[in-house]
Amino acid sequence: MLNFILSLHTIMVPLILAAAGLALINGIALVIMTRGASAVLPEQPQGTDSVSVLRRIFRILLQVTAGLGVLQAAFGGLLLLQGEHPAEGLHFVYGLIVLGAIPVAYVYSDQKQVRRDIVIMSIAVVLVIGAAIRALATGG
Repeated sequence: MLNFILSLHTIMVPLILAAAGLALINGIALVIMTRGASAVLPEQPQGTDSVSVLRRIFRILLQVTAGLGVLQAAFGGLLLLQGEHPAEGLHFVYGLIVLGAIPVAYVYSDQKQVRRDIVIMSIAVVLVIGAAIRALATGG
């Protein structure tokens, strides 16, 4: 059972990196596409223009990335409960960044200034990518 959980914990890293990478690309595209727009961009729930579609995709990718971070933390917690420890203690710090960067950024965004929020969330995704790579290096 221990090897199975360890395998799941290891498999999650490329999934997190893929989801976060796609979210980052999407976020950069959104920032570029909204460059000349006003500070407050109204969200049209049924909008079919490219910016509305990209916004929805960005939101979904952020949710997927955050959800994968929760799963990764759960697998890591199960490993810890079974007596397994990473090679370096910093692994826990990087894991917390992967787990919390997107939710914390969401709390700090006001959900009204859409372009600024996209930048904040894109920075959070960069943190997730960096922390996931470092966590991989310190996991052992």
